[in-house]
Amino acid sequence: MSKRIFLLTIVSGLIVVSIAVGVGLYTYTNIQAGDSYENAEKEMNRYITMNDWYAYEFHNREESILSFYSNEDRSVIGLAEIDVTTGNSGSVTKQVTPDQPFDFVVLEDGETEYIGVRLNDRPEEVVYLRLNGDNFSKDFLVNDPENEGYAMTYVIETTKRSDGVWSLETLDAKKQVIHSSELTE
Repeated sequence: MSKRIFLLTIVSGLIVVSIAVGVGLYTYTNIQAGDSYENAEKEMNRYITMNDWYAYEFHNREESILSFYSNEDRSVIGLAEIDVTTGNSGSVTKQVTPDQPFDFVVLEDGETEYIGVRLNDRPEEVVYLRLNGDNFSKDFLVNDPENEGYAMTYVIETTKRSDGVWSLETLDAKKQVIHSSELTE
């Protein structure tokens, strides 16, 4: 066997081994990331149930799990977030007033803000939520009128709001305001 063929065989073998190692590391990293989300959600669920809370919903975010929850008599609502890589968490709860058309709680995480909304009055009629502020208005689809069933909770993810007067509105399918409330904590 010539030196050239021998060197080509060794180089080809090294390339194949490098590709196999790269694919293996990529697969292992993705499996670990999946386990991280699963473990973070288990930890979040353990925290919530250990403290006698009941989760409405869990959301997988880019690097975290977000949970919207309430206590048994629905007099307190809250949002909690846990980072899937570090395990760091944060939460906020809010005492709610009975007979409000909707309740909300706000969790800030750096430049991101999460607004958890629980619809109490005619949730089946609410199609959109509208966030209004100084020179800002954005609608969020909550319940698609073409689908049967409806959601009673929704989490808005937005950039941190600037100071000023902000309101949250529930809207019907024709974008007519059903209820409105100032966003004050």
